[in-house]
Amino acid sequence: MRTHFGLSQADLAQYLGIDRSLLTHIEADRRPLPMVATWRMLPLLSLMPPPHGSAPADLPPDPAESTAKTLDGLQSRLEVCRTEAQKLALALAQQLPRLQAARHRRALPARLAVLPPRAPLPSLPDEPSMPNLAWAGRMAEDATSDLAKFGVQTRALLEARLAGLQAEIAHLEAALNASKPA
Repeated sequence: MRTHFGLSQADLAQYLGIDRSLLTHIEADRRPLPMVATWRMLPLLSLMPPPHGSAPADLPPDPAESTAKTLDGLQSRLEVCRTEAQKLALALAQQLPRLQAARHRRALPARLAVLPPRAPLPSLPDEPSMPNLAWAGRMAEDATSDLAKFGVQTRALLEARLAGLQAEIAHLEAALNASKPA
């Protein structure tokens, strides 16, 4: 009962007309509740949800909950979430080309190795017929750090953060819309 109504022991003891220490003993099942306190408790009990089964519908928001200060706080948080979501969406959009480029660099050695030999150019007789695979190997190694920086795990975490912000934005917008006077 105290939890349901958010009452302290002192609050409930005062309502019941008993000492707080007696209420402590009653809550610990060391003492019975006096008849007069039981009688005083009945109105509160009638407002409690049933112990088993369906609970009554929640009460509508109290007008005191929708103060200008509260709504300003929600509006402020909504703006922060929108800004953060825009930053994350931009970061994801900018990372995708870098990730794709890193994947291409990482695949260079294998892709160059399967190319057929080039016909020699008369003006460049000393030029090898196969591409420089050592250079391609260095490019592939360099791509590893970009793959770690922009790869699956990083993108998944950023996408999860973005989805969380989008859900928070939707919830805040709904709460603010519900708080507007009809």
